[in-house]
Order: sequence, then C-alpha cells, then structure tokens
Amino acid sequence: MASAQVPTLLSSFPEELLICILADCVTPPQAPPVRPPWHTQSIFFPSSLLTRPTTHTTARARLSPLLVSRQFLRIGTPIYYQTLYLPTATHASRVLETLVAQPVLAGMVRRVVLDCVSLEGARVLQACERIKDVDICMDVYEVNPHGDAADDQDAQALCDALDQIDLKHLTIRRIPDAYLTFTRPKYLLERITKAVPGWFNLESVHYAFKISSTPATRPLAEALSRAPKLRSLKAQLPEVWNELFLTISENPTLEQVALYVEGLDGILHTTMYMMQARKHARLSELIKVGTSFIRTRAHTTAAAVPSPPSTRPSTPLSANRVKEVAAELMTPGLNQDVTLPVVGSSHVF
Repeated sequence: MASAQVPTLLSSFPEELLICILADCVTPPQAPPVRPPWHTQSIFFPSSLLTRPTTHTTARARLSPLLVSRQFLRIGTPIYYQTLYLPTATHASRVLETLVAQPVLAGMVRRVVLDCVSLEGARVLQACERIKDVDICMDVYEVNPHGDAADDQDAQALCDALDQIDLKHLTIRRIPDAYLTFTRPKYLLERITKAVPGWFNLESVHYAFKISSTPATRPLAEALSRAPKLRSLKAQLPEVWNELFLTISENPTLEQVALYVEGLDGILHTTMYMMQARKHARLSELIKVGTSFIRTRAHTTAAAVPSPPSTRPSTPLSANRVKEVAAELMTPGLNQDVTLPVVGSSHVF
C-alpha cells in the first residue's frame, strides 16, 4: 500500500529559493509610479493632494510577506530595505526615524528613489553609507521657481549628500512642470556635474526624460565623457537632434547607448534623431548595441485573410483537356450557356 503524501510547506523550501520568491514580493518597481497624462485633477480635492500618486497600497502589499513568520521576516527584511522609495518629504522623515532607531537597517540600503527634493531625503542619504544607486526626480522650488538657488536649502542639502556617496548608478528624472530654465533643475544639474569627477566608480547614467541641449545640460555631458568607468548610457529618444549623446560617446569606456520611447518595445530607424546619428560612426555603433529597434516592414505588412473553402465539388482535368477548353473559350462564336465537360462525363461535343 502506497504511503500517504505529506504536504510540502513553503517554510520547508531551501532558503535560496525563498529568497528568490520573496524578492518578487517585496522589491519595489524600478521606476516610480507616474500619473498618466490623461488623468485630470478632481475639483473636489486640492491639487496638493493629487500631485503624487499614493503608494500606501503598494507598500502594504510589499510589507505583508514579512509578517507571515519569523523566517520570512529574517529573509525578507534585507531585500525589503535594499531599495527605499521616498515619494514625499513626510515619508522620508518616517523612514529616517526607522533608520536612526535601527542602524542595522541603514546598512542594508543599496538604492534610493527620491520622488521629490527635500531635506529629509538628503538626511536619508547621509544615514545610509552603502548606497550605490540613486534615482532623483527634479521638481520645482515652489517658493520661488526663478529665485536664487542660495535660498533652496532642500536642493543644497541633497547635493551635499550626493557629494559624499560613491555612486555606481545614477538616474535623473523630472516632473512635467520642472523646466530646465527653472532655478532648482539648473542648480541640481550644476552640482551633479561637479560631483561626477568624484564618482570614480560611476558605471551607468539614465536620463529618464527627453533631454535637450541647453547651457545647463552641456557641462554634464562633457563631465560624463570623461568618467573613467562609465559603461552604459540610457535615455529617452529626443525629438530632434542634439549633440549631448555625441559628446558622451567620446568616452572610450562607454559600451552602449540605450534609447527608448515610453510605452514602446523599441524605436524606429527613421526618426529624425536616428537619421542624424547615423552620420557619426561611434555613436551609431553604441546605439545599435544597446537599443531595440522596430522594423518598418512590420507596420506595413497586411495580414493575409484566407478565402472561404469552395462548396462545389471539383474534378481535376488533364493537361490536354485544359488546352481544349481554353481554345473553345477563345472561339468567338462559343455559346456562353454551354456546360463545360468534366473528366469521366458522358457528354460528347
């Protein structure tokens, strides 16, 4: 008699497998959630409550596996704190309280996503000494968007914290209203440009917006062209040609340039930017290595629609009979109502 099957518990799995399972559950998405352009603000709520999407549901869903058992808490805690997503200054302040109360958690942090520029976010960066990846979203200094950068203490504190970090990966974003002519975005790009020479291990940079060539962006491109370990550049495909990526491609250590369009699996060879990029051999080669392209033919080929099967029975004709029928059809005096013969038929002409 066969022995009864003992049910396998998830807690009995090897820890290496549990790490992979919990990583999918507690790791936040690489890109922060973005309000879609078609989403309009409600007239019943103040705009300040709608400028950032709420993340409480996502945070609770990621935290739930850690509350299952002590084993899950022990395995999942380092993974949970490996990436910190700070959507608001209030959220950053609460995270900072946790890191100060439990310094061991600060040593687990490797990546910080800042969805706003704040003094609290800067203090989180200072509390975590092993950060290698920072994602910055440039916003607007609401007190005075065109004022003096010396009054923007939040931006100054954030840049001072970045100077103390040995970064490997940098991502720069901006909200739609944060134009590069405003004081805060210009100041952040200026300070990042000065910090690049001190980031000896910088390996990748991601422009998560359509960057253009301006007095604020050109010095950063020149600094990246001299970064000693820069391997990868990722950016949204610009609308028109500019020489920023051409300048960065002069870096001899650069291995790939990944261009993309949000919501698409690749870009077209026929865009205005790519038509100009082909004229520069090294830049074109780097783009080919790191970028996915969409074939134009895939958009012009029509789908073949099969014809419905014939309901009339057909009998194949011999080659000689086909010639005879063709000759009869070409005869001018042929009666149109004559029934064509079929092989094996008893009709005689």
